[in-house]
Amino acid sequence: MTIKLVAFDMDGTFLNDQNTYNHARFADLLTRLRAQGIRVVAASGSQYQRLQTQFQEFQQQMDFVSQNGAVVHSNGRPLMITAMPTAAVAATLDVINHQFAATDIAEHIVVGVKSAYVDDQISQAAYDLTHHYYDHLQLVSDLPTVTPQRLDDQITSIGVTFQPSVDFNRVMTTLRQALPTELASQTSGFNTELISESSVNKAAGLRQLQEKYQIADDEIMTFGDNENDLSMLRLTPYGYAMANATPTVKAQVTHHTGTNNAEGVLDVLATLV
Repeated sequence: MTIKLVAFDMDGTFLNDQNTYNHARFADLLTRLRAQGIRVVAASGSQYQRLQTQFQEFQQQMDFVSQNGAVVHSNGRPLMITAMPTAAVAATLDVINHQFAATDIAEHIVVGVKSAYVDDQISQAAYDLTHHYYDHLQLVSDLPTVTPQRLDDQITSIGVTFQPSVDFNRVMTTLRQALPTELASQTSGFNTELISESSVNKAAGLRQLQEKYQIADDEIMTFGDNENDLSMLRLTPYGYAMANATPTVKAQVTHHTGTNNAEGVLDVLATLV
């Protein structure tokens, strides 16, 4: 087995339940991995700016696949951005606002390359929770009518979080059936669906890095816990499901490691060096 690239999801995978990680251990492993020519990639549904903050002292030594693969950065520079067309943005917002009761939805968010956007009528508690996952977050008026032109940004995804009280499988199915065919929705955990171009997923993001660095599928190791990780877990023979992964993910992945709280990712990376 020759591994040239490792990629891990963040929430529920690399990060513990306190939304942090063992910086000292990761710093040591990153240095040793890089010395062996192994590239290290954070692959998340979150925005790039959040990943920059989380890996502030390491970002020059890493590559990043953000927004579920819609945005890819290599050596600190954008390598790929897959934006949603204006009509697709409008259609998605229309589905969210007309297919569901207002009481079904906890929050929805429009995510661009420069920033993420929420309605200016959002509660302070909801804003604070959203800001935890999106470092660059702006309030805008009448969110259901925003366009890329109005925001002066490329919109790459739209997220909708449903209330804990709803039947998530029901609303998820309704959402996916109502979306235009060129769009797809992925579950990212926390009762949240992230909608983007149907070509967008973490494996597609990693493909960009593979092409740049000439890395084969069987030279990659990946880690994840949720549905939006499945594309990259299936990409390679060396996909690892966390012990805390959903049953669906565990059933479709050959390899398993410890929980996010037990540093399951770092334990496997340590075996490479």
